[in-house]
Amino acid sequence: MRPFVRWCAALAAAVCALPGTPAFAATAVPDARADDGSHVVAQTTVDGDARVLDLTVRSAGVGAYAMVRLILPRNWAERSWPAVYLLAGETRLQDYRGWSANTDIRRLADDAGVLVVMPGAGTAGFFTDWWNYGKDLALNQWETFTAVELPQLIDRGYRGNGRRAVAGLSLGGYGAFELAARQPGVFRYAASFSGNLNPAGPTGELLTSAIVGSARLDPEALWGDRRREAARWEAHDPLVNADRLRGTELYLSAGNGLPGPLDARLPIDVLPGAMLLEFLCGAQTAAMAGRLRDLGVPVTADLYGPGTHQWAYWQEQLHKTWPRMLQVLAS
Repeated sequence: MRPFVRWCAALAAAVCALPGTPAFAATAVPDARADDGSHVVAQTTVDGDARVLDLTVRSAGVGAYAMVRLILPRNWAERSWPAVYLLAGETRLQDYRGWSANTDIRRLADDAGVLVVMPGAGTAGFFTDWWNYGKDLALNQWETFTAVELPQLIDRGYRGNGRRAVAGLSLGGYGAFELAARQPGVFRYAASFSGNLNPAGPTGELLTSAIVGSARLDPEALWGDRRREAARWEAHDPLVNADRLRGTELYLSAGNGLPGPLDARLPIDVLPGAMLLEFLCGAQTAAMAGRLRDLGVPVTADLYGPGTHQWAYWQEQLHKTWPRMLQVLAS
């Protein structure tokens, strides 16, 4: 691995924080299956709250078990509901618990009248179907899990009504735009907070390989060698495929990597990594906003200047986007 890639990998790992371990209590599992047979095999409540569930899904696409945290609306049993999907960042540490551990999404969800769906994406799964060197493997198919299997399970087993919005941070910001582009019609609204939105670009390639390598996975198993498999890399690049986002309401945000007003409590040993990651993702976010505008694709962009790659900014962005997400889902 090249020195800069190793450095990025170390920095990517440095900005993550382990959430606390919740207490669980068992509850009944609905009898629902996705078209490919994927199904929920276990369901537990979190901290004794019957409206917050952790689901263990046997995914045919992933070829393994995948975790999802789900917040149910009040009066859930009375009707069907729209859903907000929140995608986490680098997933070895944050995974499906990241949003509830680091933001006030539980409070926001109380009276929102939506399902809140927070899926994991394996170990640096990238919310994408891995190439796996062209082998016909049911393994690491995270696009299939997040945008096909899971919506079917939520609609069939948990009263989803087919109206969905998606928002993600960092790697999840990439996932939100990537899934909206590759699976048109699944999501009405997509928001990226500090996303790696141009993985086929020079800095995006380095960052992508660093994230996969830091998880001790093979970067070339993702989409192949960047030069020999250029078409596959570009097929999974939201900036390259920006025109496919037309028809989805879009929101982008990122800082420029300089310490900002919410960085005072960030540990000093984490700050350099958080600065570098936000600088890289901020540049890609700005390029994505420009690309969309050149194409005449409507987008709302909040390029807020000083700010690093950390949860305090993503919490703020969640609050900025939450009312509009609910409006889109209600229309």
